[in-house]
Amino acid sequence: MRDDVAELSMPEGPVIATVDALVEGVHFFPDDPLDTVARKLVRANVSDIIAKGARPLEALLTLGWPDDGPEEDLARFAVAFGDELASWGIRLIGGDTTASPQGLFLSLTLTGQCGPGGAIRRSGVKESDLLWVTGEIGAACLGYRALQSGRVDDPYVASYREPQLAPIAITGLLRDCATGSMDVSDGLLGDARMLAEASGLSVAVDLGAVPYAGIVSRLEERLALASWGDDYQVLFAAPESATPRILDYAEAGAMKVTRIGSFASGAGLAAFMDGARVNLPETLGFEHV
Repeated sequence: MRDDVAELSMPEGPVIATVDALVEGVHFFPDDPLDTVARKLVRANVSDIIAKGARPLEALLTLGWPDDGPEEDLARFAVAFGDELASWGIRLIGGDTTASPQGLFLSLTLTGQCGPGGAIRRSGVKESDLLWVTGEIGAACLGYRALQSGRVDDPYVASYREPQLAPIAITGLLRDCATGSMDVSDGLLGDARMLAEASGLSVAVDLGAVPYAGIVSRLEERLALASWGDDYQVLFAAPESATPRILDYAEAGAMKVTRIGSFASGAGLAAFMDGARVNLPETLGFEHV
């Protein structure tokens, strides 16, 4: 339960499964376009699968549709959902539909095919490993703020509605180099602490090295963006000796990867800025009920 996926025993090799739900008013705004909701649903699950070094395979959808939802909206959702699945090579194999009196509810179960070594767990990180992250952190937070303020044309709105994942090529990098990995869905700092805890280690994060979306200078803003979530990037650990290979993979796959910290013995999370230790907020990310 600590890895967001379950592992299935299959003759052709390890298969993992994950499930994520999206709830209207919690994970998306009621007036968000339904095509963007469909894509976000798929990508939230794909991020769990590729962060384990696996390739997505098959999906099951549970759809709770509002009683007063227009048929044309359902059609729009279905087209976008099918297109997004196809873009990742995913086959829809079943699911369930029901009426929902409390707004749109969606749940997707997704399987993924691992490499010969199986899923890359959170618990494999070693002392002195380095901490890396793909992409940028904070774009979804900026988009959410823009929507709250009525700035629907802000460029970061798209990042909140349709998260941009690491390319599928990240799975090769992880299989070859990573000792532990997970996706960044609940906040970079909280997820980094979770990765360290799973391996019985402590982790130090350099806030100055984190690749933030936009121009971020104030420490308070760095902490806010690193604690918000919905980034759906890949957070992974690797030995320092793997650094040249990581950079080669990144160049070959047109991936952005950034070293942002390191692991050590002990427990807990420490954050630094310009070499000085930073006082952390009490909440480091989204806390599940």
